[in-house]
Amino acid sequence: MKKLIFFSKHMGIGGLEKSLLNLLNRLDFDRYQVTLVLEEKQGEFLKMLDKRVKVEEYRLNACSFVPLRKLINFTKRWLWVHKNRNQYDFSCSYCTYSVIGSRLSQAASGNSCLYVHNDYANICPGREAFEAFFRQLRIEAFRRVVFVSNESREHFNSVFPAFAEKTLVINNLISAAEIKALAAESCDFRRRPGETVFVFVGRLSEPHKRLSRLLNAFALARKERPDIRLLIVGDGPDRPLCRELIKKLGLSASVEMTGASTNPYKYLAQADCLVLSSDYEGFPVVYYEALVLGKGIITTIPVSDEQMDIADYASVTEKSAPCLAAAMKEYKNTERPAFDMEERNRRRLEALSALIEGKA
Repeated sequence: MKKLIFFSKHMGIGGLEKSLLNLLNRLDFDRYQVTLVLEEKQGEFLKMLDKRVKVEEYRLNACSFVPLRKLINFTKRWLWVHKNRNQYDFSCSYCTYSVIGSRLSQAASGNSCLYVHNDYANICPGREAFEAFFRQLRIEAFRRVVFVSNESREHFNSVFPAFAEKTLVINNLISAAEIKALAAESCDFRRRPGETVFVFVGRLSEPHKRLSRLLNAFALARKERPDIRLLIVGDGPDRPLCRELIKKLGLSASVEMTGASTNPYKYLAQADCLVLSSDYEGFPVVYYEALVLGKGIITTIPVSDEQMDIADYASVTEKSAPCLAAAMKEYKNTERPAFDMEERNRRRLEALSALIEGKA
């Protein structure tokens, strides 16, 4: 039986964490012995994790006296590496920005992999910052670097052409059956007769998700379409900003905020169309979740992966409130064909299996 180990920050509510949950729960436990190492052993998704996954904590010391903190963390890492070096057949640093996750993953197996969930060309300002980010992870030490979109892989390869052969695209696994089952659960949101409901699902972070763009666009659209309503599902540091803007724009009667939820699908099921207003993303998991439930998509993020281009399924707009508003005003409910997520999952599981076996 092969031994696999994955590293991440925590299992709190988030797209990265949900993707990791889906991946781990779909592994073949008759073939693999699986360990998950978290920097913080906490989060709502932990209780949803298959009990056959062994969960450990590797918590960094946070002592305020820097020399002592560095000594403690160095010693802790040395001991862990001494015990676990090359003890696993496959290792994966799943949380891209975790430096310690990268170090431990590289030590645990020669068959190591970094999963990149975002397009860091947009996060890191300039080529030097982009290169420095991946250098601190010791990118050269990973056998493989996996991206969830073609665009993020292409940006990486343009900066690190020498490592292009070790990069590939494998997007996240999505559990269509689970999504549909959870979407059928009772929901405290109720549609009004004759209205069209747009929904945003994600972390409430203005620098990333551009919630001000979303709310300003909705306010513009509603001037001409009073039948529309907006549902915001999620939580984050800019929740107060959202509340302030909703009040300022006079949207209190037409915008509802649910807060964070382990089951966003029951809200997504009540809506007609998903709206994303972000400046940058990797490949939003919520795209596939919306398609599984037969929802329309309006987005500022044109992105593709190894199996599809979102432009074939969504209305892609420029990153401005007027353009987003225009798409909302023009949106019409139409019947959509069934979306075969399981066939996509099957292909991804084959690619992941090849990666784990060292054949990809």
